[in-house]
Amino acid sequence: MTPNKMLEQAKAAPEKRGLEAYLETIWELRRKGNSYREIAEFLNERGLATDHTAVYRLMMVNNPLLDYRDGCVILGDVEYESRKGRPLRPFSAGLFIAIKKNLQIIPLKNAAPMAAIWCEAHFELNTPPNYAWLHQLCKYLHIDWNPDLPCDLQSNFGLELKFEGNLMAMVCQTFNLETMMRDVGTSVKEATHFFEQDKERFSRREKMLSEQRSEILKNVVINPGESKDDISEECLEWNRKHAQELTKQFNSIPMP
Repeated sequence: MTPNKMLEQAKAAPEKRGLEAYLETIWELRRKGNSYREIAEFLNERGLATDHTAVYRLMMVNNPLLDYRDGCVILGDVEYESRKGRPLRPFSAGLFIAIKKNLQIIPLKNAAPMAAIWCEAHFELNTPPNYAWLHQLCKYLHIDWNPDLPCDLQSNFGLELKFEGNLMAMVCQTFNLETMMRDVGTSVKEATHFFEQDKERFSRREKMLSEQRSEILKNVVINPGESKDDISEECLEWNRKHAQELTKQFNSIPMP
């Protein structure tokens, strides 16, 4: 069989739909409280052969929060990302990234009178990306993730992405500019869409806030090793007053 004939047959073959094609359906059923076994039964009844183990594995792979290396931390009522070697940054905003506009392009390594071999294109993003989003972007661009350099992504295909605030710089070979712009633009959209699938984010955040407030109250009012039953009302009242005094002292100390 000739190569062209085989290619024609490959194009004519129907696409196979894996479990990934039904991810939105699975998310919706999971959000409504269905177990993995119940979701598998729902899909089986509609002609998709699977089991609860396969559904569980798919959910684990496609749950954005499971890939967060350092997770997040609640300070006050604001959720921040916590990551090595970088300042705290609001956690949610950096997960929803879009290219706002093209800014400029700079030719590099110009060997006049020949045309430049490399160029650096600058883009403005809607908000600074965070650690988790950059990690996901690497997966779509097939770039090895380096947690020590999260804002400098280098591929083996002549592409480098650098991030500073809401600016993104793309370094590539000039002849490959259009292809790289298309690949990066598509990957930016896919990385953002990945986090939009997280249907349970806000309920988890409220739970974290509730747990944080309970933990703070417990630590302030009750000494380590004691329980509420062991503490008199007089002692509890003293602890409350002590906490208030400590708070006033904290607020009155000026930073140098």
